[in-house]
Amino acid sequence: MNLKSHARLLFFVFFAVLLFNAAAIGGDQFSDKILAVVNGEVITQSDVDQILSPIYQQYSSNYTGEELSKRLQQARDDILSQLIEDKLLLQQAKQENLEVDESELDRIMDGLRDNFPSEEEFETALKEQGMARSEIRERYREQLLIKKIVQREILRKISITPSQVAEYYQAHKQEFQVEPQVHLRSIFIDGKDKKSEKKIQEVHSQLKEGKPFVEMVEKYSEAQNVVDSGDMGYVEKGSMRREIEEALLDLNPGEITDPIGTPGGYYIFKVEGRKDSEVLPLEQVQDRIQKFLYQQEAKTKLQEWVNKLKSSAFIEEKTNEKET
Repeated sequence: MNLKSHARLLFFVFFAVLLFNAAAIGGDQFSDKILAVVNGEVITQSDVDQILSPIYQQYSSNYTGEELSKRLQQARDDILSQLIEDKLLLQQAKQENLEVDESELDRIMDGLRDNFPSEEEFETALKEQGMARSEIRERYREQLLIKKIVQREILRKISITPSQVAEYYQAHKQEFQVEPQVHLRSIFIDGKDKKSEKKIQEVHSQLKEGKPFVEMVEKYSEAQNVVDSGDMGYVEKGSMRREIEEALLDLNPGEITDPIGTPGGYYIFKVEGRKDSEVLPLEQVQDRIQKFLYQQEAKTKLQEWVNKLKSSAFIEEKTNEKET
C-alpha cells in the first residue's frame, strides 16, 4: 500500500480528465466496463482510465510497442489494486460513521478553482469534461474519509521508541557516513578564449604575490557567488569535476590551485578548511531515523490491516471479460 497514493489519487482523477484525452488510451470515450466488485460496489474501466491518463502520457513519451503495452498493463493492474484497497478503506470509514469537515472540503474546492484564471474558465473546463462540482467534491470527501480511517486505525497507534532508533543506528552506521569535505572559495572567469586565459593567469599571479583572495573575487570573479565573496561552503568529495578534485587533492587550508580550465571557463580555488570522512553522530540523524522507522511501520501495519479487510470481503475481479 502506497500511503502517498491516498493523498494524490483524486488530484490525478480530476486533472487527468481536464488535461488529457482519454481517447489516447484506446477508444473515443471511457468504457463503463466493470473491472471489480467490492462488497457490492463496482470499480469500472473509466475509474482506472481516468487515473491512467497522465501515466499514459508519460510512458508514451519514453516507450513504444511491446514495452509500452507491458508497462501500461502493469500500471492498470496497480491502479485497480489500489482502487480496490481504497474502496475497502472507504467502506470501513463509512461503517464507523466517520465524517468530513465541510470547511475542509470548501478549502480544497477553492484551491482547485484557484488553478484557473477565472470562475468562468473553471466552469467551462468542468462542462467540457462532463464534470460537476458536486462529483469532484464527493471524490475529495471520500479521500479525506480514507485518510481519517488510516489515521485512526493505524497511524495514531504507531510509536517509535528511542531504543528502536538507537538500535537501527548501531546496525546501519554505514548509512550515516559522510565523505571527506573541503571548504572552498572560487574565482571564475567566463569563456575559454585567449582573453579569458590571459585574465585568469593575471589573477593567479596577483594571488601568488599575496593579494587577498576575497579582494580578487570581488574584483574579477564572474560567478554568481561573488556576492558571497566566492564562498562555496563545504563540498563533498565526488561532487566536483575530476580535474578540480585532482587539483585540490594535496592542498592544505590557505593554499590555492593553479588555474583550472573547464568547458565553461577558468577557475581558481582556495581551500579554507577540510573535514575528514566521519559517521554522523546519533544526535544529528535521530529525527531522520525516527521518520523512516515510522513510515516503514505505517506501511507494514496498513498493509496487514488491508489484507485483513480483504480476507473478510467479497471481491470479484472481472479483468479478463470481453467488453460488450
